[in-house]
Amino acid sequence: MLKLVGPVHAERSPVRVSEKIALALQKSILKGEFPAGSRFPSERELTERFGASRSSVREAVGRLAQLGLVRTHPQSGTYVTDYRVEGSMDLLAHLMRHGERLDREVVVSLLEFRRMAESFAVRKAVLAATAEDLLRLESIVKEESKRPIGFREMADCDYALHALIVRLSGNLVLQLLFNSFKPVYRFYVEFFFRLPGATERTVEQHRRLVTAFRRRDPDLADKALSEALRYGEKRVLAALGTAVRTRSDRGPRTSTRPPTAHRTRPGLEPRGGASQKLSESEGKNAPMAAAD
Repeated sequence: MLKLVGPVHAERSPVRVSEKIALALQKSILKGEFPAGSRFPSERELTERFGASRSSVREAVGRLAQLGLVRTHPQSGTYVTDYRVEGSMDLLAHLMRHGERLDREVVVSLLEFRRMAESFAVRKAVLAATAEDLLRLESIVKEESKRPIGFREMADCDYALHALIVRLSGNLVLQLLFNSFKPVYRFYVEFFFRLPGATERTVEQHRRLVTAFRRRDPDLADKALSEALRYGEKRVLAALGTAVRTRSDRGPRTSTRPPTAHRTRPGLEPRGGASQKLSESEGKNAPMAAAD
């Protein structure tokens, strides 16, 4: 049985309370603590467990239904749905905005999708790029070649380069998807550029990409970009795997591990002190995707 968190004490804005409740319940559903098809706790139970108003709980459950996580049946109750079947882009965008921590399978799926999408984008971009676009691309690589350069500055350059490629593809849907990925993209790209050798390797790969643009060679551009993305995926996933093993073997996280969201137990927790309450900052970070 799911252990629910201690009371969410009254705040000035019921919307903020309902959002916290929705985020906490969402985590539990995505972690499998509420199996698909199982009956969701009643509004009364959630109200008592969270110490929140009935309207806040109702609003939170409504948000879960909107995201495709639960469904209410008249005269029967609310049931958990299979989000893999009924979830939508709205759920994915919500997760990325609020920094929910997804499992490795979802992270890998997101990275694979990004690689396929950018492969399409770069092939179109290399043929559509104007002389001005090429100068912009070159200026980004020149900027990231400066030494010393911090991981945040590298993240800025990396995002600008990929955003330019996606824009040059001329595909509106792809551009909107890329915009949605920005929070998690930035979160992991900054982690990536903390890894030894990541900055130097990335600059080298981006220079090869610029060469492909100069030659207007879609195959060469696709190859250069794919190699860069695969390298980033491999480094980040390996580092995350090491972090998981380190946590298991040695206990609390050290500063060398990747940044993640708050390390409270997954889902909703028992009533307790201040450390067990839902906080304003919960879900601010977004560890979902890797960078190249």
